[in-house]
Amino acid sequence: MHGADTNKPAASEDDTVQLPDLKVAGGPSLKDFSFPSKDELTAADFSASDPFLKVQFPGQAAHDGVATGRATVGVFVDATGQPKDFLLIRCTKDYFGAALLKEAKLRDFTPKKQQGTAIPSAFIFSYAFEPPPGMNAISNFEAASRRTEDIQGGAKYAYHPRNETELDGGQLVPTRVAVPVLPRALVPKDGKPVRALVSFYVDEKGQVRLPNVESSLPPPFVTAAVAAVQQWAFKPPVAKGQPVLVYTMRALTFREEAMAKK
Repeated sequence: MHGADTNKPAASEDDTVQLPDLKVAGGPSLKDFSFPSKDELTAADFSASDPFLKVQFPGQAAHDGVATGRATVGVFVDATGQPKDFLLIRCTKDYFGAALLKEAKLRDFTPKKQQGTAIPSAFIFSYAFEPPPGMNAISNFEAASRRTEDIQGGAKYAYHPRNETELDGGQLVPTRVAVPVLPRALVPKDGKPVRALVSFYVDEKGQVRLPNVESSLPPPFVTAAVAAVQQWAFKPPVAKGQPVLVYTMRALTFREEAMAKK
């Protein structure tokens, strides 16, 4: 985690996003994909000209006597570095999520690069809110909440994404899908199918958010896979009768351009 007085977000074990089980009936498994090495990739990030992250502590939190909070926000950054979508992923209180989301929309970004070529991707970061100077006392409720968090192993998020297995019905139900097209000039000579492993969120309205290609592919294929997934839609996901945000992944098989026109 990173506090309000730190200069840049840092990944932590608490915020590591785990890829859910691959959902492809009779299709490939994770072992069928290759993944890029750290040397191949430069992750999307805040702009080098504006790397510092310091979010104002919400006044409502101070009023409530809540001295600490956490939130995670995702941004979809295109190949030019322009942010195209912002998504609140988790927060311990609504006002912490709103504060971080507001700050994210004020920032500049640099795109993800694969072997030096910029590609569209999701950029996810978290923030740990600390009390402002002078806010030394905390309420009895907050003190008890902190002790409970310590006992139970960490902060409890009021809002967070779910896995498909938690949904009523056990899985997402697609209402619209699209297949990425592979130009004939890029069809592999060995005839093997080209597949992309893509992770993404599905929001409470069933819309795809923050698609990110996880497997190793040439940059043009990454762009095509992202563009295809952005056209997908699902029935609004529900867990225990309540709309929820879902994190999932899918394997896409590219279709050759000539076949796509038939």
